[in-house]
Amino acid sequence: MMNTFIQSMEQLIEKIRHLPAERIAEVEDFVDFLQERTKAQPKAAKGAAFDFPVISVGQWPLDLSLRREDMYGNSER
Repeated sequence: MMNTFIQSMEQLIEKIRHLPAERIAEVEDFVDFLQERTKAQPKAAKGAAFDFPVISVGQWPLDLSLRREDMYGNSER
């Protein structure tokens, strides 16, 4: 895995080396942007779920059916 990462980095550096100077400045600006965006994002544990609010409405009725026919009848829309 680390070897693949190093190879990717070397390939990226080689691509950057062949860019004109003004394009290198754009790459640097983009890297700065990515770093700032990464700092702004909260750190979540790997594999952790998003922290959405949960509203409990209690238990569902045992006889609740979500079938369209049961909610709207057999009529055409």
